[in-house]
Amino acid sequence: MPGMREIKAKIKSLKGTKRITAAMKAVSAAKLRKAQVELFNVRPYAEVMKGIVEGLYLRENPALHSIFKVRPVKRIELVVISSDKGLCGAFNANVIRNVNRFAKEKQEKGIEISLTTVGNKASQFFTKYSDLKVRKEIKDIFRRIGLPLAQEIAEDLYLGYLSEYFDEVYLVYNRFVNALTQEVTFEKILPLTVEVEEGAPLGEYTVGPDESVVEKAVKSYVSAVVLRALKESETSEHAARMTAMDNATKNAEDLIRKLTISFNKARQAAITKELIEITTAIEAMK
Repeated sequence: MPGMREIKAKIKSLKGTKRITAAMKAVSAAKLRKAQVELFNVRPYAEVMKGIVEGLYLRENPALHSIFKVRPVKRIELVVISSDKGLCGAFNANVIRNVNRFAKEKQEKGIEISLTTVGNKASQFFTKYSDLKVRKEIKDIFRRIGLPLAQEIAEDLYLGYLSEYFDEVYLVYNRFVNALTQEVTFEKILPLTVEVEEGAPLGEYTVGPDESVVEKAVKSYVSAVVLRALKESETSEHAARMTAMDNATKNAEDLIRKLTISFNKARQAAITKELIEITTAIEAMK
């Protein structure tokens, strides 16, 4: 059994750890509130852009526009969105595990998989510990999540699909449900597929002879859904880190309580031993 000095040192160390995890939880909670507001603003924008492009798809002849053509699937591009930092529970591990499972299923069917990793954690894992091909790495995204980054990713995906380098594009990210729940989501964004109920009204607009309108609309749509995925992942990351730090704080409190009990028992044993020694000495002097 460790002595009182060792137990006291452990308690002091755990109290310091508890202060750190409690502070990190508070910071993550503040960031989560801000990220939620931004996410709830981005979601309607992405839905509107998706509706516009679906309207174009239904009104235009898909055969006339390369971006609307559906090809036999030989290669799939996965845009894997992770965090730059750790200490957020199973946030990154869940994404990596689901990507590996998805890739295995597709490879068994003879389909190639290539990756665009967004965030340091996904990049580190798939370049060091995986056989999957990493086509592009985008690192240090924490401070630059926004429309410019989404447009950069969207332009790359648009050109890759247009040049037939890959035949399908999926976004893989943690979708924010609430502060305790984040779901790993595979969202296919290219090629565009539209399911419309019979008799459903179409958007009240027409496309002129300038074909660049369709190109710009599709690019804006891809940028919007990528931006939404980035914001979903960012919000989920803050929620996961807040939960992880809350659990770490509670675990530290439990350990401190158990060590305090052990310290009190050790102190009581030491006092009892000293009393016995004193009593024995008095008896011997009689």
